Formats: sequence, C-alpha cells, structure tokens
Amino acid sequence: MNDIIFKLTQVGFSSYEAKAYFALLQKHPAIGYEVSKIAKIPTAKIYETLTSLKNKGMIISSASEPVYYYPKDPKALLKSIKSEFMTTVDDLEGQLTQVQPIPNIDITWNLSGYQTVIDKMIDVMKNASELLLLSIWPEEAALLKEHVIAAKNRGISVIGGVFGDCDLDDCGMINLESCGLSSKKRLGKRLTVVAGDAKEVVISEISGQKETTGIWTNAPSVVLTAKEYMKHDIWGKVLVDALGYEKFKSLCESNELLAYLIQNR
Repeated sequence: MNDIIFKLTQVGFSSYEAKAYFALLQKHPAIGYEVSKIAKIPTAKIYETLTSLKNKGMIISSASEPVYYYPKDPKALLKSIKSEFMTTVDDLEGQLTQVQPIPNIDITWNLSGYQTVIDKMIDVMKNASELLLLSIWPEEAALLKEHVIAAKNRGISVIGGVFGDCDLDDCGMINLESCGLSSKKRLGKRLTVVAGDAKEVVISEISGQKETTGIWTNAPSVVLTAKEYMKHDIWGKVLVDALGYEKFKSLCESNELLAYLIQNR
C-alpha cells in the first residue's frame, strides 16, 4: 500500500488524493465518510480531497443523495497521465531550447590576506587566453614566476612592470624600480595588479600577511581602468628613459600639476 501511495504522489497526486483514490479502488461506490475511514484521512479534509480528485478527472460522483464516489479505471487514468506528461515534456523541450542566456553579471569579491590575494592572482593568470598585464613587485614576482613563464609558454602575450629587479625580462617584464620607490613612499603599501585579457583583474594593496587586502572583479570598467593604469606606467617609464631622468625630474618640479600628483596619494 505504502509503495502505491508513494508512486501515485510521484505522478501528480497529493498525499491525501493518493490515499483517497486507493481507498476507492478497494471499495466503490463509497460515500465520503467511508473513504475517510478507509484512507485514514481527517473528515475535515475528505470532501476537499474528493472534490480535487473529481476536478482532475480522477474520480466521478453520483447525482444522488448521499453522494457516492467511483474511481476512474486505473488503466485509463494512467494512460491519460502518461499522455499529459509526454505532452508537457515535449512542450518543455522546445521551450528550454529557446531560453536565452542572460548577459554576464559583474561580480566583485573582497580579498583579505596575502596568500588569498596571491592565489587569486594565479587563478587570473591561469584563466588568461590572450593577454596578461601585470604590475608587481620583486617579492610577488618570485612567487608568480612559474605562472608567468607558463602563460608565456602557452602563447599568451605577457606585458608588465616590476618595481625592482627580477629575472623575467624574457617574459615581457620591464623594470619600474624608479617609479616604485616614489609609489611606495606615497602609498605606504605595494599596489599590485594582475589582469587577464579584458575579463578579470586582481587589485591589491600588499602590506604584511594579515594587512594585505584587495579585490577581484570582472566588472569591465574596473578591468579597463586597471589595464590603462598599467599601460601608462610602462609608457611613462619608456618616455622618462627617452627624455632623461634629470629633465623629467626638472619637469616634475616645475610643473605644478605633476608635482601635486607625485607628492599626494
């Protein structure tokens, strides 16, 4: 009995409906009170349940007083259920194939802790398929070295700046030590950025294991801003080298805007 009741609920019956229909298979015709006793359904619920079964075409009732109830033939009932189910499946198959994916949702995660930041930078580097842009420090360059080389070996274009010495010159990394000294002095932390393609970026302020914080995001505007920041750092270094450091220093001291930007965070 329990197995039949359970299987009836699997094909659309409620628990009370399954019990009432099964009771009518055992005794029909039957009045509501009899169905309630056989099915062990509270009398307050039996007529509501029988009405529901009747509306679904699973039972029929007499026009007499008292009202007698009859179950629909099980074979006919199951044939009807199967037909409705297959029709629903066919309709659903067509509808599901037409569902359009929603646009990518911009997501930003807050990162806390040095290792968490490093691990997320590595994820970004592994996910890159075309371009990897980096703005890192020697400490992080040592930790990320094997992943930079792996990206380069996969055919990824690697471009970046390192605020100090490292042995990644063959991987498109430029020494930005002169920029790094002033940057660290102004910021008090090591601003570090790793961007993969135009899809995602990690931006972090590194200062000790617990003090290190940052974000990972795939928000296009933030990724673009980070990429442009790194590009300008590299362009700036090339231009300073072409101009000469003394001329650049003189220009910064004589130009009020440049002086302000350099001296203030």
